[in-house]
Amino acid sequence: MIPQADAYRHQTVAVTGATGFVGQHLVRRLLTHGAKVIVLVRNTASLPTDLVRQCRVVNGDLLDIEALNAMLDGAAYLFHCAANVATWSPWQAYAKTNVEGMHTLLAAVSQNRFSLKRLVHLSTLDVYGFPVLPADESAILQKVAFGYGESKRLGDLAVQENGAHTGLSYAVLRPGNIVGPRSPFVSRIGNALRTGWILTVDGGLRHAGLLDIENLVDVMLWAGMSKQAHQQVYNVRDPWDICWADYLSDLQSGLHVRGKVVDLPYGIANLLAHSYATPFLWVAPTAEPALHPLIVQIFGKTCGHSIEKLKAHGAVMGRLDYQSSLQRSLEWFVKQNNISN
Repeated sequence: MIPQADAYRHQTVAVTGATGFVGQHLVRRLLTHGAKVIVLVRNTASLPTDLVRQCRVVNGDLLDIEALNAMLDGAAYLFHCAANVATWSPWQAYAKTNVEGMHTLLAAVSQNRFSLKRLVHLSTLDVYGFPVLPADESAILQKVAFGYGESKRLGDLAVQENGAHTGLSYAVLRPGNIVGPRSPFVSRIGNALRTGWILTVDGGLRHAGLLDIENLVDVMLWAGMSKQAHQQVYNVRDPWDICWADYLSDLQSGLHVRGKVVDLPYGIANLLAHSYATPFLWVAPTAEPALHPLIVQIFGKTCGHSIEKLKAHGAVMGRLDYQSSLQRSLEWFVKQNNISN
């Protein structure tokens, strides 16, 4: 058990994005630690029935100020997990949830600032825009070429600007590629390895920036309570160095599948991605192509950004080691897809 876990007992905690991958894991952990959890959901039917019974459910979305105020009524902590996390989506869709939704949430927070002790905002390492070398939190964020990263960059800035003007206590967490049971990331890669192909770039030697969901929740709970985390921004990934080639090889071995790993030099991969994806922008803008430039960036540039600040501030990190994390992902994927080895 992490040191901060007991501090949530009997505390009222609001969570957005509770029907999603990260939000649902967080809610279950909070309930285990005795928190009183309020969740904001667009559709109650999307929430597992056991969570409907155990949580106070508020129906609405991030643009519904009345629903947000109802969720925050009496809440001491707010974990903001809701986001459009698609790897391919029109800018307007990203902006509606990740930018407009963030501003509306902050307006509701301002109206409930006397009860709220901390906002923990879940962001992404994509805000750095895929540089060649690892970045730390002091990096000046430039406009990102991809909609998801750019919308989250603007959301980050909104939180920090609000904190500077109002004194809001916040922690911004920028996680890497999140793995573990129910991970959409694991599901996508696993299915590609089972039935088709997956791209690596320049030998697959770039840092994969993996982060087990349980380890992320540990950091989130720490960030909600730690005095060190007040108005701070943290990169979050697991503290081991795994490259894409090793991770894909481990998945292939564990799943006993024979999907093809196609390796290309960065320049060729990027050229092919642009050529293949461009027609989709005009003909089918909501249909994600099998190859597009963001995929090349993820596999061709580092995801291993610095976590030295998180270490220095005393966060609980890497409770589940790489092998344990990998095994959990494999067992879930095998069961989910009825794979017999």
